[in-house]
Amino acid sequence: MSSASIMSNMPWSADALAYARNAENLQAGAHLNLTTGRPLLPVEEVPSLVNENGEFLKLAVLLRRLLAGRISRDEIRLELQAQIEACLDSSLAIHHLDSHMHFHAMPPLGRLVADLALQYEVGIVRNPDFSAFVMPPPSEIGPVRTALQKAGAKVLISTQRALIGRNIVLNDPLPTARQLIYLRWCLEPGDDPAETFRRCLCDWQVDNLEIIAHPAVVDDVLPSLSAYVQGRELELEFLAGDEFRQLLEEL
Repeated sequence: MSSASIMSNMPWSADALAYARNAENLQAGAHLNLTTGRPLLPVEEVPSLVNENGEFLKLAVLLRRLLAGRISRDEIRLELQAQIEACLDSSLAIHHLDSHMHFHAMPPLGRLVADLALQYEVGIVRNPDFSAFVMPPPSEIGPVRTALQKAGAKVLISTQRALIGRNIVLNDPLPTARQLIYLRWCLEPGDDPAETFRRCLCDWQVDNLEIIAHPAVVDDVLPSLSAYVQGRELELEFLAGDEFRQLLEEL
């Protein structure tokens, strides 16, 4: 592993930050988060970002309220600053910024993340991908989702221009809906994971393909933070196995 991003508001954040701080040849970034868990700041300081339980809003609710003018951008800035500073306080040298569920694909939030990158002298921001909001498995793609993806592409261009205009470096290549898949689409319980993964790759005839994976060891806390639970262990077993390494060598 040569690069990773870390949420600073999770129960396991201290362990992750300590690992990243001591790991050799690891470029670690801050994975800014507005949609999972609780804010680092007291809820009284960021009331528009949380629900009645003091937890972050779900992404769809956050975006809907943002577009309706019901989210305080000052509160967003304060919370994201707190998350960045939590990484810095742990003596982590922040290599890049990115966001959970690609919320910075939305132009107002993309501009805010760009401003924070400049404020904290972080020269690289992960190229956001609007399709991460609306992209279903290939078997579920229909006219409504296709229309959303086309609209999202236009939104994304606006965000990319805002980032580049502030001299922020974006990773290449610029992603498209044809270059991004989720590992869980390619792994089915009971099937041979190496074979299903190979077939999945063969279905996407592109030069560059980004595979989003969410491996994890499931504990008592994770189910309270994510609806995607059991598949994480399947992903972890596959990614840590010899078959996956062999596939990489073949490819």
